[in-house]
Amino acid sequence: MNAERIKNRKARLARLVREVGNAADVARKAQTSRSYLSQIMGSHGRRNMGDLLAQRLEEAFGKHRGWMDLPEIAPGGDTPFQGDQAAEFVMIPRLEIMASLGTGAEAPEEENIKGHLAFKNVWLQKRRLNPRFLTVIDAVGDSMHPTISDGDVLLVDLRQKEPQDNRIFVLRLDNQLYAKRLHTKDNHKLVVQSDNPTFPPFPMALGQTLGIDIIGRVVWAGRDM
Repeated sequence: MNAERIKNRKARLARLVREVGNAADVARKAQTSRSYLSQIMGSHGRRNMGDLLAQRLEEAFGKHRGWMDLPEIAPGGDTPFQGDQAAEFVMIPRLEIMASLGTGAEAPEEENIKGHLAFKNVWLQKRRLNPRFLTVIDAVGDSMHPTISDGDVLLVDLRQKEPQDNRIFVLRLDNQLYAKRLHTKDNHKLVVQSDNPTFPPFPMALGQTLGIDIIGRVVWAGRDM
């Protein structure tokens, strides 16, 4: 575990203790001991926080995945969030994963976080998006042009896994990741389609989608200008 992650988890744990009021209640909710947390928070750092405890803390206190690894950094700068600003923004993890807009991008064995993007809490709430189930990935290729372009970043809601007509989803097919538009037809067909007309769609029966794993729905795309 690198030094930055150790530092971030220690700082986040200290923040939870401040918010809750005491380490004993934090330990109880995370199903661990107060002495163990004290060893993590101590100035000598006799213990480091493992992934399992970090995940338990995130789940126990309603934080999104990866929250324990975040520095409290304001978007676009090196200044920690302060006061109301800390509650105004949510940092969503950006994974080292690419979703192909064409012939497929190989799905990695591990989902490593390479950074974060800040989204306003009020923006997420208006769209009924829960930060705990959001992630950001990169798009590569041109099969979804002009809706999504090569190099765009995609915000994906991992809760939305049921096919919805005319919505864009991230799919895993034969260990390849794709961002494609889905169409549900009255004849129980699911059509996987690209927005770029030079890429042909391919239909399949809804009951025969065993080879396709729907990762989540693309709810936002952003790009450099």
